[in-house]
Amino acid sequence: MKKIKLNSLELCHSDISAASSLLNTGGRIFVCCDDQYALYELQNNKGWIQHLWPLAPHLPVDKVERKKLKPDFEALLGPLNDDNTILLVPSGSKDNRTQAFRFNLVEQSFVPLDMSDFFLNLSHKVELINLEGAAVYEHNYLFMNRGIGSTLSSLISVNPKSFAINNIFPLDFGSIDGVGLHGSELCLFENSLFVLAVAEASPNSYDDGEILGSSLVRLSLDNFQILDQWIFDLPIKAEGLCRWQDKWLLASDPDGVGVSEFFSFDLP
Repeated sequence: MKKIKLNSLELCHSDISAASSLLNTGGRIFVCCDDQYALYELQNNKGWIQHLWPLAPHLPVDKVERKKLKPDFEALLGPLNDDNTILLVPSGSKDNRTQAFRFNLVEQSFVPLDMSDFFLNLSHKVELINLEGAAVYEHNYLFMNRGIGSTLSSLISVNPKSFAINNIFPLDFGSIDGVGLHGSELCLFENSLFVLAVAEASPNSYDDGEILGSSLVRLSLDNFQILDQWIFDLPIKAEGLCRWQDKWLLASDPDGVGVSEFFSFDLP
């Protein structure tokens, strides 16, 4: 695969240690973390402000205990129909990871959204549930289900009003050093769907594993076939992707070892 050179940015924040998705909506850049009831917004392209849900339950500081209780927000979806709302989407990988949040961009307030029925329906259609990316395309929501090991990633087309599942498209992103690449983010740009995929040597969809590297994949919006694919020059766990200042902005998830890093890049 062709390589992409990543350029490090001075955007790290001590509280952003598990970045899981990036979203650019109307020029406003947001990042969510899988272990917080919070949303971060980039201010003046330099630093972050934190939007907190005031009714959030307490989460332990201990890494192991926190992982058991974390909300696991893995994707940012929007803007939604009113253009004033974005959605923090949970992974659905466990019963306590099914509550989404609508965030009002004007009022800067959170409203919970129960997605348990959607995940129950999805459990009858995919082997392992672990949503890791989302995008709005025409009249549908698109969700990326991660997959693990020999279980492929899949792209899920969903009705935005009823959350009924329209179609599911299995996707094979190949591997790095024998470890399968599985989807971690979606971003729609210029009539293509871009996917981040991570090669993580994990025994299951819950536990962390060694990161072999990450890849960027471009899919056709006609049939979701792979049009192009690149590998990043650093062995990071790439979890967030959006457009930013005529470049690409990427966020990593260090899995509890340090803080999330931010990079910019151009496609070769």
